[in-house]
Amino acid sequence: MTRMKTLLGIVLCLVCLPAWSDTQTLELQVGETRVLPHPGVRRVAIGNSQVVSAVAAEGREVVVFARAEGVSSVHVWAGRDRIAAYELRVVAAGTPRLRDEVQSLLSRIPGARSSNVGGRILIEGDDLSDDDRSRIAALADRYPDVVDFTGQVGWDRMVLLDVQVVEIPTSRLHEFGVRWDGMTQGGVNAGLAWDGGSRGRMTRPGEQIIETAAPVSSAAGYFGVNALLSARIAALAQTGEAVMLAQPQLLARSGASATFLAGGEVPYASTDARGNPTTLFKPYGVSLNITPRIDRNGVIRSLIEVEASSVDTSLSLPGGPALRTRRASTEFNVRSGNTLVIGGFLSREQGTDVSGLPGLRSIPILGALFSSTRYQRRETELAIFVTPKIVSQGEPAMADRVRRGREMLDTTFPDPPRLGTAVPSDAARWDPYAGAGSQWVTRAANASSMLPEGRDVEH
Repeated sequence: MTRMKTLLGIVLCLVCLPAWSDTQTLELQVGETRVLPHPGVRRVAIGNSQVVSAVAAEGREVVVFARAEGVSSVHVWAGRDRIAAYELRVVAAGTPRLRDEVQSLLSRIPGARSSNVGGRILIEGDDLSDDDRSRIAALADRYPDVVDFTGQVGWDRMVLLDVQVVEIPTSRLHEFGVRWDGMTQGGVNAGLAWDGGSRGRMTRPGEQIIETAAPVSSAAGYFGVNALLSARIAALAQTGEAVMLAQPQLLARSGASATFLAGGEVPYASTDARGNPTTLFKPYGVSLNITPRIDRNGVIRSLIEVEASSVDTSLSLPGGPALRTRRASTEFNVRSGNTLVIGGFLSREQGTDVSGLPGLRSIPILGALFSSTRYQRRETELAIFVTPKIVSQGEPAMADRVRRGREMLDTTFPDPPRLGTAVPSDAARWDPYAGAGSQWVTRAANASSMLPEGRDVEH
């Protein structure tokens, strides 16, 4: 008899197993009522009465009411012992509509995606622009159920800033055709004409051939300050007409700041809170502070702050020398690879040179016949050329830059370098005790006593 009951129980379990495995999942909002049709319903069982409540109405349907957020199971017995199983997930009011709004917003943002975890909406994204991140952050601030993970996921794009700080005579600036008051957005417009069949070479009357990375067609053009202008600046620097003050290359993350200073620091005498004397240092020279941001279209929006300061010898203060400062701050948009020119930092120097016969040139009125006066005036302008370029994670140019730097280290130091290792000179038969200038006289005289016999020191 016992064996018969056991076999009957096993058969009943096998018959009921498909019904139990066919569990339906329903999602309700807090305060929502859902009617489930079940003709001939006999009994309803609820897993968590604090989340949902259910009643059988007139033996034909089951009325379910969502009370609080959470998950609960509901089992319904109807007809001839048939079982219907439900898994009810109750979310906060407005969550489905919020999910639709989030999906509608993310559909316009490439690389962004959302997922539902524990009743929350998680937003993740790779390689998003700063504008898209700002929109997602505003959405997360507006709705507490939205969690923004875009700041922790993905690779932040980098911007390589090629900066040239040049001091050029104003007359040479006019020869370049650069007009600071006529500057357009994104840099200086420069025209260039060439032959479409040159197969990778551009020519200009009176200039040498410049190699290009790819063949250039007759319909192509270049926006910004081109390579010919940079070559002209280099020529001026070689002849002494222009001075290249600095040429840094800065690498900054999108949204971060890059700072550069070419100059020094001036000491100032001051006192601390206790009245003790102390010395402070204030930087001077040419300083740059650039904050680039990349939008989804590849346009670089940058905030740049430029300051050019020098020591003013005409004004002396008890605490230290005074500084003459010229400062500019602006925000601009430029495409990757184009150049922006910042100018207007003028410098004027005037001098007078009087020469003549001693004694005679001091005679009133007649002294002008025995003397001459020469007036000197020099005007220069500080021009700053900024060329931002978007750098990706696998940029070939960055890999080539690292490779060339590694080759220079391997050539200079065949063995692993040690701290304090002197860099060998490329000049043949180089003597560290011989050189040009008065600074070598004392060193050579002192070094002669330390040399072995038979070795002469050349001056």
